[in-house]
Amino acid sequence: MAIEPIKKVTLVSSRGTGRHLLRTISRLGTVEIIDAGERFQDEEGRLRHEQAPTEEPDERLHKIDLILALLNVFAPEEQSFAASMVPVPQVVDSWEINHAVNSYALDERFHTASELDETYRRSERAKSEIENQLSELIPLTGLSFTLSDFHRPARVCLVFGHLPQKGFDQLDTSAEPWKDCEWEKIELAPLWSDEIALRSGKSSGMKSGEDKVPVIFAFLKEDCESMRKALTDIGFDEIQLPMLPEKVLDHVMELQGDLAEVEARIAEVSKKVRAMAPERRTLITLKAFWTANRNQILAAAKALNGRWVNILTGYIRSRDADRLAASVRKEFPEAIMMFEDPGPDEEVPVSISQPHILRPLSLLVEMFGLPYYRSFDPTPFLTFNFYIFFGICFSDVGYGIMLVFFASYLVKRTRLYGGVNDFARILLYSGFSTMIFGALLGSWFGDLYLPRYLGEGNILLWLQQKFALLDPIEKTIPALLLALTIGVMNQFYGICLKMYGAFRQGDWKGAVFDGLLWLILLPGLLVLVSRLFVRTPPGLFRIGLFLFMAGAIGLILTQGRDLKNPVARILGGVASLYGIIGSYGITAFIGDTLSYCRLLALGLTTSIVGMTFNMLGGLLRDVPYVGFFLFVAIVVVGHVFNFAISILGAFVHSMRLIYVEFFGRFYEAGARPFQPLGFDSPLCIIRKVRESDE
Repeated sequence: MAIEPIKKVTLVSSRGTGRHLLRTISRLGTVEIIDAGERFQDEEGRLRHEQAPTEEPDERLHKIDLILALLNVFAPEEQSFAASMVPVPQVVDSWEINHAVNSYALDERFHTASELDETYRRSERAKSEIENQLSELIPLTGLSFTLSDFHRPARVCLVFGHLPQKGFDQLDTSAEPWKDCEWEKIELAPLWSDEIALRSGKSSGMKSGEDKVPVIFAFLKEDCESMRKALTDIGFDEIQLPMLPEKVLDHVMELQGDLAEVEARIAEVSKKVRAMAPERRTLITLKAFWTANRNQILAAAKALNGRWVNILTGYIRSRDADRLAASVRKEFPEAIMMFEDPGPDEEVPVSISQPHILRPLSLLVEMFGLPYYRSFDPTPFLTFNFYIFFGICFSDVGYGIMLVFFASYLVKRTRLYGGVNDFARILLYSGFSTMIFGALLGSWFGDLYLPRYLGEGNILLWLQQKFALLDPIEKTIPALLLALTIGVMNQFYGICLKMYGAFRQGDWKGAVFDGLLWLILLPGLLVLVSRLFVRTPPGLFRIGLFLFMAGAIGLILTQGRDLKNPVARILGGVASLYGIIGSYGITAFIGDTLSYCRLLALGLTTSIVGMTFNMLGGLLRDVPYVGFFLFVAIVVVGHVFNFAISILGAFVHSMRLIYVEFFGRFYEAGARPFQPLGFDSPLCIIRKVRESDE
């Protein structure tokens, strides 16, 4: 299977059974409800939508979100490694949902959480204000005078700040403006300032540079503006002293006491919130329940209601139609149910189903975007490509073994979680591919197989010599040609898939003109270009020239076929040949093919970095007594680091080759996913009996 067949279902039931019917549909989780008004046009107004009051679920969800937000601040959830990589839904049983809904005192917990949240926010604001004051005052704790005395003079202006040592040389008391002012250097008490700063976790900003001197200037009020300008000119840095009735040190001590009280209140809030942490699972279950309840209410608003009937419309997978029909006939024997194929112009949601071995890579397709309903699923066609790309990029037998063990552990731990389990199985299959290409390219933890590391006749050396076919470090040019060949074949493969998709939709012109003609031109282009590098047999060259000319003429005549003007059609064909117009062209082919050089680059990087760590460990191996342990430590840590970095690069660049260079040739995404009404969501799913893999 690939894109699953979808049916459009219409359910007509008696007026009072609409909500009950929706609950049944939600329990089955098989129908995506759509607006029935789009299908049934009632100009007389006998059928109408009902309002959907969502106040109750919205209120419940608001309360749950507040409690969860508070828990995330003081008691963040500890996640497993698998859960940290990909969001994992919570698996619950039906009895657990009933217990959460009927037994959990949500209103009481919300009241408690609201009070704690208010206390926390108020305390945080107070803490921030106190810390801001301390950051300003701590540098001034060394001042020995009372600040009220500093601000008391009525006719004299006192200014405090720092003056560079060289600035004192410009203070000539016999010249203007300095003859009308006085100054005094201030001796600070650094011990107090540093001690209080350390106690408050603040740095003492009063520690001036070597040439900065604390000083007070005094001058008349009427000279204030001119004197401040003169002081600025000689490098004076004024510090505004706050209005305090006491010494700075005394006020700082009071603030520190207030800060301790505020931090104690926050600690008390933290203690009470952490006591609620065991309730997180119940809260998440409740959030999933009320979210599903809200979705049911919104689905009810999409139904049409008449005086006697209720009409529901939606999409259902064909394989679920019999199951829905049986449940509806059992619970609503009077209901009328109709199944039909979607119309040709409908935007049908897409559900993808694959055999067990292919299912993991559906995750990559979903990340890029789902295919349109009447298109085809590209998953089976990208499977070998992706694993080949990954295997070449990560090509090392040792790393492949590590990846297989790591991925096997993830697969075992994530069996209940579809998306995460699919990702784990992608890594598992990629590990096998890595082992194969690592053996073919001769990399076993880099060059750890060499006799200088493991001795003569070691098992890794025997395996390396037995399976290695190409050493990309020694034979870089053949390896580069291999990467480019893979790129060319992958381009042709993508064009063939474009033809396949066009034929499926009955578009033979698109298949021939936009696909086959490129498959004629591009091989001819390769033959012509090859003559620049190698001796090409005359017969082969003539064949290549014929293919190129035939393909070029065909493309020039057909690529502008949508244009009415003959001249514009020819010009459009020429532009399309180059790649200016359209999604493909000779330049795009060359650029996309060269992108496959990354296969060689990443494979070389993985091997060379591994070899570097082996060499570093080998240099320390002869150190007396500890050399062997240093060698083992460096090799183990280095290869674990290289494994982590290289696996990321291999995965990302393999995806890029699929998404850009491969999908760009044939694939168009943009369909919306099939989303049946039900409890299951990315947040929470109901535990079900495991079905056999299709």
